[in-house]
Amino acid sequence: MTSTLSPEITQATARRIHAEHIIVDSLAPSFVDEWALTPSMIEIGKAVQAQGGSRPAIKKAMAEHLIAQCESDPEARETYLSYWRRSGVTACNHTLYASGPPDTALEATIASARRAETLMSSLGGLVTLATSAAQIEAAHREGRHVVMYNLQNAEPVGADLDRVDTLHELGVRSMQLTYNLRTRFGDGCLETNDGGLSRFGAALIEKMNSRRIMIDLSHASANTARDALSTSKAPVIATHTAARALSGHPRGLPDDVLKRIADSGGYAGIVILPAFVLPAGGDGRAEKRGKPSSWATLDTIVDHIQHFINIMGEDHVGIGTDWGKPYYNALTWTSSMVRPESGSFNWVAWRPEDRFDPNAQTLDMETWDQWPNLTAAMLRRGMAESTVIKVVGANYLRVFQEVCE
Repeated sequence: MTSTLSPEITQATARRIHAEHIIVDSLAPSFVDEWALTPSMIEIGKAVQAQGGSRPAIKKAMAEHLIAQCESDPEARETYLSYWRRSGVTACNHTLYASGPPDTALEATIASARRAETLMSSLGGLVTLATSAAQIEAAHREGRHVVMYNLQNAEPVGADLDRVDTLHELGVRSMQLTYNLRTRFGDGCLETNDGGLSRFGAALIEKMNSRRIMIDLSHASANTARDALSTSKAPVIATHTAARALSGHPRGLPDDVLKRIADSGGYAGIVILPAFVLPAGGDGRAEKRGKPSSWATLDTIVDHIQHFINIMGEDHVGIGTDWGKPYYNALTWTSSMVRPESGSFNWVAWRPEDRFDPNAQTLDMETWDQWPNLTAAMLRRGMAESTVIKVVGANYLRVFQEVCE
């Protein structure tokens, strides 16, 4: 069904929804180094890239520069905050650690948290860490923003389940068991075989349940996801995924897993990364607007949202963008540049057949501050405003409160 409302009306309605209601991005680009991009940050990124630096090195250099700018330059600070205000998003789920050599995972996580804390402290209390739904609600009332911490990989736990306590104290409230590849906890979605959850992974889930940390299945293999759903005593989430039934991509989840997430009382957010939502060869929509077939459109994303609602019901679906990163637009990328570090094993694990392309974008969401465009796209498709309000924030907030508090 398509709405008869004009684009102007749906845009105005979207902005009203963003003003009146709590908007949550359940897996946002990094608020430290993947949002606002100043000219000097672009030059730093280009310089590191020209020297052969990989994505982590570029992000680290840009983050350090942004933090220094926000600490010392009121104009830079306002540029950053206005970017967030344009998005209309109240709360974002921020990744402290995703992938890399397992032996240094905890160290990298702690360093990432320190960078995030330093940036927040430079913003005069307008951005703070949230570990409860009440803190998110208070931020919305007061016109502030909050971040939540997640891990996209359980490697920081290592062989010591007591580290879960350390991560909880750090502020982590959701954690994936795997990031694409096999860990000691289970298999990732790009692993050669799918052996599912390990016995140690089951012990980790038990520990996470007791510490009230949400289990995130976004990068899990299908069998790891099924095993985790059978093991967890609490609702389970997938912060940023897609419908495998639509795209055929292994980073998407099968319908039976989505249904079981809903049956657990959980939540699944739709990612807007083109490779994960498009079928091989694209869906033809981007080409009609003069873009490559590797680009997605907001209609592509809404297809996945509607599929999730059909499978899971409207109370269990949301948005975890994980895309709209200005530095990808400002620089030119090759597949080798997204490795953790030059010359090391590829812990990120994207292969040519996975179609991951940092140069591909989702039209009208090329940068994260365009978030209201996605809300408007749902309204144009004819989705009820009450359903849209659930999808853009209320559903995640409910599960966050239930599991973490």
